[in-house]
Amino acid sequence: FRGGHSLVTLRKEEMATIRKHRKKWQAIVRKNKILVGKSFWKKSDASAWAYKTEAQIETGTYKRVQEAEKLSDIKLKEVLNIYYEKYLVLNSTDHKKEKYLIDHLSKKPIGNMYLSDITGSVLAKFRDHELEEEGRSNATVKKYLMMFSRAINKVKAEHNIPITVNPVGTIKMPAEPPPIDRILTREEWRKLLVVCAKSNLYFMKEIVIVARETLCRRGELLRLKWQDVNWEQATARINITKTKKPREIGLSPLAIATLRSLPRSTDGRFFPCNVNGFNSYWRKVLRAAELEGVFTFHRLRHQGATDLAESDWSIAELSAQGGWSSLASLKRYTHIQAKHLAKKMKTRA
Repeated sequence: FRGGHSLVTLRKEEMATIRKHRKKWQAIVRKNKILVGKSFWKKSDASAWAYKTEAQIETGTYKRVQEAEKLSDIKLKEVLNIYYEKYLVLNSTDHKKEKYLIDHLSKKPIGNMYLSDITGSVLAKFRDHELEEEGRSNATVKKYLMMFSRAINKVKAEHNIPITVNPVGTIKMPAEPPPIDRILTREEWRKLLVVCAKSNLYFMKEIVIVARETLCRRGELLRLKWQDVNWEQATARINITKTKKPREIGLSPLAIATLRSLPRSTDGRFFPCNVNGFNSYWRKVLRAAELEGVFTFHRLRHQGATDLAESDWSIAELSAQGGWSSLASLKRYTHIQAKHLAKKMKTRA
């Protein structure tokens, strides 16, 4: 006995010992410059672990075994929550939406599985189940899988999780339908405004008009406040953007008049509503306007960019207004009509 603890030397030359520590048995192994210990309720378990660990160190398999055991100690839902707490909260402008998705995925059976059990086969079965049994769309299931992939990659890189290959990368992603690539005709635009005016969301017509006039994203408009607008200069400051770079934009006379027509809200926002609530009203508008599946709120940004491009705005001006950082991104948003091009050709005659 030493200091009240019983010490048992397994092999003196290898410095492996077992001692009684409080109510548990603690095994300590020192070998080849590796020092490791573990506690057990039973002395026999401590002895068995010590001999096994010494053998692994001796044969050079200890680190590989430890890595495998580490993967068996962390569940996929824990990886998702680490990703949210450490990265999304700090870097995502819409982290509450991401939290909803992570909570949803964590409650699924796959969320309770250990990383060591998450293989390409398991993910393929998850993908097929969500598509065929749950009736999820291809885009939704792809969103689920990409969330798994981003979380695993981030935690792997910065938290020493010993994953050599991200299993999401080994399976085929669901094929997404081609993106909606159109702008509204004049008749469709008039019908949309009529339907918006009848919406139970009092500012639906106004936010649609301002979206087209300013090229702002939905989230940017839902956060826009009276204090962000300089009425004299006809400008607005967009403080939180997708690119994390605030920008100043110009406001057309129609945008100014539309914003001024709105009542003051208690929190100063022009459009006081959360994203989920707004989306619920917007879906009803699309159905009533017979645009469901062929138009989205984000397409108003495309519509406005096309308007300005046909009004001879330069690429630099469009980029500053819409916050695009590259020409490739901007080109996806402009849909210049052939009749406009024909008109431009006539001016050359």
